[in-house]
Amino acid sequence: MLKIFTVCPQGLGSSMIAKIHIQNVLDELGVDYMVETAGVASIIGESFDFIVTVEELRDSLENVDPKKIITINNFFKKDEIAEKIKERLVEMNIIGREK
Repeated sequence: MLKIFTVCPQGLGSSMIAKIHIQNVLDELGVDYMVETAGVASIIGESFDFIVTVEELRDSLENVDPKKIITINNFFKKDEIAEKIKERLVEMNIIGREK
């Protein structure tokens, strides 16, 4: 099971929108997952496969392995989120390129 966090400054509004988009993509792909929202400060010490956040918060996540960060331009762009999630799942050999 994949464990994913969506991270925004407080872990409330925009990360919840991203969570919904990610869940839709993973449901469509038939991937077993758990998606949680988090604020930048609350992600420290958590275990996860990767996080999804906006580029502006990358510097705030200096303690996170950069390979586990997916950055997007906007939490509301579901197509961008879907594309980046699928790319990561291909890299992780969870799905094939044809999906």
